[in-house]
Amino acid sequence: MNEEGYLTFKVFEPSELPELRKQFKETCKEFPEFLEVSDEEYVLGGFGALGNPASFHNYFIRYIRYKVFKIVKKLLEKDLKGKYIQGLFDRMLIRPPGRAPTKESWHRDVTPGLKETSFVFGGWVNFDNENNYFSCVPGTQTSQKESGFVKLKDQEFTGKKIEILPGHGILFHQSLIHEVLPTKLKHTSYRIFHGFHISEEKENIFDYSKIIETQGVPPLPSGQTPPMYAKLHWVNWKDKLEIFSQKIKPECLDVKASRTIVHRFMKSLKSYDFPLYESYNKKEIEIFNSQLI
Repeated sequence: MNEEGYLTFKVFEPSELPELRKQFKETCKEFPEFLEVSDEEYVLGGFGALGNPASFHNYFIRYIRYKVFKIVKKLLEKDLKGKYIQGLFDRMLIRPPGRAPTKESWHRDVTPGLKETSFVFGGWVNFDNENNYFSCVPGTQTSQKESGFVKLKDQEFTGKKIEILPGHGILFHQSLIHEVLPTKLKHTSYRIFHGFHISEEKENIFDYSKIIETQGVPPLPSGQTPPMYAKLHWVNWKDKLEIFSQKIKPECLDVKASRTIVHRFMKSLKSYDFPLYESYNKKEIEIFNSQLI
């Protein structure tokens, strides 16, 4: 991790994955914001990372989040003992067959408000039977003052494709130079992303107290709010956006230019007056507050 900026780790045995994918799919089918969804399309766009509030607070993702936090904290003890770790909210991903993310050139993802002595790890857990891949330039992690999605213009890099085995996760420095490849798959792909803030002082980079109380949509580790559709969907694919929105309950819709469409940035389950998941217990809340490694 210190030299190349990433590591992979085991979370589940391959034999556990069929049952976990079943739980993943059943969880999504029960999202309170949606009417019946038969095609596993819960968000527009090829990337497939979800943006509805229930996708951050359901029992399945809470179980995975807690398990991964404990594993990662243990993994970091050797090199980062004495520092503080805060778990960060991130997304579920469902990518139907034939879909592919938009290609993103070499870039860094940097959380706003980071001190020079702190940094953020990102990554995900692979629930597929096939390997996932992360394309990066090992050893390029660095301290950055910019925030958000930091493109690296007019620069060429020689990358490396890192294998993430079935049931395994990857952890990487958020500032590591990486890219997103537009790879189409023949199967539905399932992931859960994770993030961790590491600091020398006991401080939280995000205050999630209201998000947890209302079961709302949290900012991503990069500081961005996850949308239900991209700006270009409204510009170029209004019909597709309107058809997609027919899957979603009226409470989550707006009329825009005579078209009924889903809120691009969704409100909390409490704001929509949908049933909340059971309140977070003490152990679940603790991982969102900075604690010693």
